[in-house]
Amino acid sequence: MAIVEDRAFKYPAEEECLVRRLGSGVIAAWASLPEEARDRILAEARAAWDREFHVPRLNDRLEAIIRRRKI
Repeated sequence: MAIVEDRAFKYPAEEECLVRRLGSGVIAAWASLPEEARDRILAEARAAWDREFHVPRLNDRLEAIIRRRKI
Protein backbone atom coordinates (compact mmCIF):
# COMPACT_ATOMS: atom_id res chain seq x y z
CA MET A 1 0.00 0.00 0.00
CA ALA A 2 1.34 3.42 -0.98
CA ILE A 3 1.74 6.09 1.66
CA VAL A 4 0.17 9.37 0.64
CA GLU A 5 1.84 12.42 2.11
CA ASP A 6 -0.32 15.48 2.76
CA ARG A 7 1.89 18.32 1.62
CA ALA A 8 -0.66 21.11 1.54
CA PHE A 9 0.94 24.25 2.91
CA LYS A 10 -1.75 25.97 4.96
CA TYR A 11 -1.29 29.23 6.78
CA PRO A 12 -3.38 31.35 9.13
CA ALA A 13 -5.03 34.46 7.70
CA GLU A 14 -2.65 36.75 9.60
CA GLU A 15 0.29 35.27 7.65
CA GLU A 16 -1.24 35.83 4.22
CA CYS A 17 0.81 39.01 3.75
CA LEU A 18 3.98 36.92 4.25
CA VAL A 19 2.90 34.33 1.71
CA ARG A 20 2.16 37.12 -0.80
CA ARG A 21 5.60 38.63 -0.20
CA LEU A 22 7.29 35.28 -0.77
CA GLY A 23 5.31 34.91 -4.00
CA SER A 24 6.39 38.39 -5.09
CA GLY A 25 9.99 37.46 -4.37
CA VAL A 26 9.71 34.33 -6.50
CA ILE A 27 8.23 36.31 -9.38
CA ALA A 28 10.98 38.93 -9.11
CA ALA A 29 13.68 36.22 -9.24
CA TRP A 30 11.88 34.11 -11.88
CA ALA A 31 14.18 34.88 -14.82
CA SER A 32 17.28 33.79 -12.88
CA LEU A 33 15.81 30.49 -11.66
CA PRO A 34 16.72 27.23 -13.41
CA GLU A 35 13.97 25.88 -15.66
CA GLU A 36 13.58 22.82 -13.42
CA ALA A 37 12.92 25.08 -10.42
CA ARG A 38 10.39 27.15 -12.40
CA ASP A 39 8.55 24.01 -13.48
CA ARG A 40 8.44 22.76 -9.90
CA ILE A 41 7.20 26.10 -8.57
CA LEU A 42 4.41 26.24 -11.17
CA ALA A 43 3.40 22.65 -10.38
CA GLU A 44 3.27 23.43 -6.66
CA ALA A 45 1.33 26.64 -7.32
CA ARG A 46 -1.26 24.75 -9.37
CA ALA A 47 -1.76 22.26 -6.53
CA ALA A 48 -1.55 24.72 -3.63
CA TRP A 49 -4.26 25.07 -1.04
CA ASP A 50 -6.04 28.40 -1.11
CA ARG A 51 -9.20 29.92 0.31
CA GLU A 52 -10.36 30.40 -3.27
CA PHE A 53 -10.74 26.77 -4.25
CA HIS A 54 -11.73 27.16 -7.91
CA VAL A 55 -9.82 29.75 -9.93
CA PRO A 56 -10.96 29.85 -13.57
CA ARG A 57 -8.11 29.39 -16.09
CA LEU A 58 -5.59 28.94 -13.25
CA ASN A 59 -2.70 27.81 -15.50
CA ASP A 60 -3.16 30.73 -17.90
CA ARG A 61 -3.40 33.23 -15.05
CA LEU A 62 -0.29 31.92 -13.28
CA GLU A 63 1.75 32.16 -16.48
CA ALA A 64 0.32 35.61 -17.27
CA ILE A 65 1.44 37.06 -13.94
CA ILE A 66 4.98 35.83 -14.63
CA ARG A 67 4.95 37.24 -18.18
CA ARG A 68 3.80 40.65 -16.86
CA ARG A 69 6.92 40.84 -14.69
CA LYS A 70 9.23 40.37 -17.69
CA ILE A 71 9.99 43.86 -18.93
